[in-house]
Amino acid sequence: MFSELVRVRAKLASIAASTALVSLGFAFIPVNTDAAQISYQQVLAAPDDAKLNLDYARQQVASGRLQQAAAALERLLLAQPNWDSVRLFYGFVLFRLGDMIGARREFELLEGRGLSADQEASRKRYLALASKKSNALRITSRYTIGGRYDTNPGRVSDAIAAATIASQDDDFAFSASSRFRIEKDLGNGRGDYLFFQSNGLLQDYFDINRADRANTRARAGVKLHGDRVKFTPYAQVGTSWLKYEKFQQGVGGGVDVDWSLSSQVALRLHGQAIDETYFRTGGSTIGGRRNGVRYSTGARVQWRVSDSLRLLAGLTHRTKDARDDGFSYDSNTVSVAARKLFGKGRYLSLSASATRIEFDQPDNVYSSTVTRKDDRYRLRAAFGAPLSTLLPDAGLPKAIADIVAQVGTTYQDQDSTINQLDIENFSVDVTFTKRFSF
Repeated sequence: MFSELVRVRAKLASIAASTALVSLGFAFIPVNTDAAQISYQQVLAAPDDAKLNLDYARQQVASGRLQQAAAALERLLLAQPNWDSVRLFYGFVLFRLGDMIGARREFELLEGRGLSADQEASRKRYLALASKKSNALRITSRYTIGGRYDTNPGRVSDAIAAATIASQDDDFAFSASSRFRIEKDLGNGRGDYLFFQSNGLLQDYFDINRADRANTRARAGVKLHGDRVKFTPYAQVGTSWLKYEKFQQGVGGGVDVDWSLSSQVALRLHGQAIDETYFRTGGSTIGGRRNGVRYSTGARVQWRVSDSLRLLAGLTHRTKDARDDGFSYDSNTVSVAARKLFGKGRYLSLSASATRIEFDQPDNVYSSTVTRKDDRYRLRAAFGAPLSTLLPDAGLPKAIADIVAQVGTTYQDQDSTINQLDIENFSVDVTFTKRFSF
């Protein structure tokens, strides 16, 4: 029994040392898929069997049943409080459950306990994260500035250019974006919290003023945690401007449902209803004919292939009931994305999407006889890294070293049944992002 216990401890220590802690701090614990599944009845029948309880906890983690895993690990620690590798594992599970106070307690108990270098680095990192997240009030923000170059920022089609109505000029632009978020715990022990988040975007072109745009969005809601499901209902308001003239405003709300299918696979279902109001501008006289409620529903699957690779695939359906049926539509979007981490903060992000939009009838603006149908395609690639990684010998102060530099490129194409709406654009952007948290 003692030799078996030593073997199990060594095995767990090896697992913990090599554990991949992914974006939300969840430790992916590899599981022997050939092993028979252990039932809760088996655990109850052998409460002193350390190996059985440990294997059961690992299987529960792999299945996304974190509450059951936490209970099994707690029983192990009650029997063997000096089993440090299990305590580290338990701390990771509590962190993923949103019990930051409990996670802090477990990580603090492991201080000075002779963990391996990798284990100690993970302990310190997640102790700091749990300490920050355990604050009842959390404030985070992100600010990005940069520039971009577009081959056709005015979105001028070949037909429009051939008619000399407008030209397909390229241009450079200044760009900026921001995100501000406040979270306030409800104090119910489940990790539920209220939140408010605002986002902003600005693109100001040097010469082609008709391409200037800006938008803001504010969202407030609550995140509710279940065992394997999270619910996030919210209210939302947003406004957009073209050429610094108010163009559109939307008010509504929605709900996101996140379901952990396993430790590697998560499913998000989302629904939203936004009442959109449009305004006449110097560049568009359509105005209120576009007014109406836009509904959207969709699903997204996320697969954590490894600690450094994440894949996503999604499907979204939208329908718009506009005041003028010429601007009512149904659309479907298919999207895929991948994010690869290379260490030292370096990453590569790839994404692609395809959208089909079908309008209800001719709009009498672009055509009085042809009903508009658009096929839109978008491809994007971006690479980023902190300045400290890009300039390791520059001796940058910390406030500058953690700024993330990114270079990206995007290709967009729209094929329409209306010739003057066949649009193509290629862009390159360089940005610098600074994050703050309180």
